[in-house]
Amino acid sequence: MAPSSSGDPPPIQPLCGRQVLLAAAAGLVVGMLLGWFLGRIVANTPNTLDPVELRWLRRLIGAAGALSGAAIEAMRQLQAASSDPAYHQPRRVVGRRRIGRRSR
Repeated sequence: MAPSSSGDPPPIQPLCGRQVLLAAAAGLVVGMLLGWFLGRIVANTPNTLDPVELRWLRRLIGAAGALSGAAIEAMRQLQAASSDPAYHQPRRVVGRRRIGRRSR
């Protein structure tokens, strides 16, 4: 949002908790799937791992996924609500050449 013509900053929008919780739930699901996948890898190796430790590893990875999902969504909302114009500039594409000929 751009500041109004009178120079007043735009009103600050509160965080939408529902979106943060949905992002946390999505991160939890991805983390639990990753934990399950890693558990299957460990089960098919000659290593022995206590089932209780494996269960805690799955929970830890799931919690890390939930935390990262919530943090990413919260940061996205904070940047969208920021009145600083640096957050609202178009992103530059790094590493692409925009020359008239086709790249190989």
